[in-house]
Amino acid sequence: MRNAVALSALASVIVFLSLADGRGFAQSAQPVLFPHVVHVTGYRIDCRFCHIYATRANSAGIPSAEKCKVCHRVIATGNPEVQKVIRASKERKAIAWNRVAKLPDHVYFPHHKMVNAGVPCLFCHPGIDRATTAVQKRAFTMGWCMACHRQRGVSIDCLTCHK
Repeated sequence: MRNAVALSALASVIVFLSLADGRGFAQSAQPVLFPHVVHVTGYRIDCRFCHIYATRANSAGIPSAEKCKVCHRVIATGNPEVQKVIRASKERKAIAWNRVAKLPDHVYFPHHKMVNAGVPCLFCHPGIDRATTAVQKRAFTMGWCMACHRQRGVSIDCLTCHK
């Protein structure tokens, strides 16, 4: 019996650690490899340059191929991943990005309220500035959100976040 309890406790720790570093989240391959490390860390491009709805809508938005082409018309044009973007732009096709951060359907998360309140993007998306592939690394649990709301003096009324 003691071994079963010890194994159960060990399994819980392993699950917690795997969720804490992002390995516990299901990830989908993206149609274009987008290295945030090059854009955010290397060129110091603000997240809001590409995620243009972050300050005014519930969703931060994903840049269109046209937006990418603004820079990639002349930069790294020989890169195969950039060529995918340029081709999509020429064909006027949207890139079918796969959603990275997922919340339950009953949760309301207005990006613009967080960003305009000064919550840094990296608070919810830790390490994305150094990532070669966008992955979810943080579990968006109710407890984690409540702790942030309490720390910042934001309402913890149920309808603030739940539909």
